[in-house]
Amino acid sequence: MSARGWKGTLGVVILFGAGSAYAAAAPPPEAATCLACHGPHGEGMVDGDKPRLAGQSAHYLDKQLQDFASGARDNAIMSAIAKGLNAQTRSKLTAYYASLPVPAPLKGTTPTAAQAARGHQLAQEGAEAKRVQACNNCHGPDGSGVALSAPALAGQLAPYLAAQLKSWQQGGRKNDAGNLMSSVATRLDDADIAAVTSYYANLDASTPSTR
Repeated sequence: MSARGWKGTLGVVILFGAGSAYAAAAPPPEAATCLACHGPHGEGMVDGDKPRLAGQSAHYLDKQLQDFASGARDNAIMSAIAKGLNAQTRSKLTAYYASLPVPAPLKGTTPTAAQAARGHQLAQEGAEAKRVQACNNCHGPDGSGVALSAPALAGQLAPYLAAQLKSWQQGGRKNDAGNLMSSVATRLDDADIAAVTSYYANLDASTPSTR
């Protein structure tokens, strides 16, 4: 449908990546609070370590909001916001962000050749010597996510991913099933974290994979 065809409706045409146009619904009024930290299109913010929400599964987003509200996941700002949402509003917000097209990766730190190689290894193969399985085993091909179990990592912001891995390491975050992420994160050193987070941050999930 042409842009003219959307005139007078709630639809807007948003451009992501080179030469790609996607139609997306206008954000619900309840998303006004989200936009300030997560960007106008759910793309996240590199400087504020705020994650990308666009294209994440509604199931994952809903679980995180419930965990923030219950205290299972700790963040003062998000906990206060989540506690103010009823189930209907939460469903509306998570469905909206899940429906958004995944944006092209935001500009961040470019990994060195060594970091890129190590990040690829951790993502695709894991690290047998450290008893770390490949990230993609749980997070899907190229970190594309698994709707009912694991979030997408491709195109997610490196500072946010690194902060979460550190939180899993230190016990600040523990809202996964079976403590799997804590088990993995404690076996990674700082160099591993920098490598794997920059690797995923630079994967373009907005276009079909060619890897």
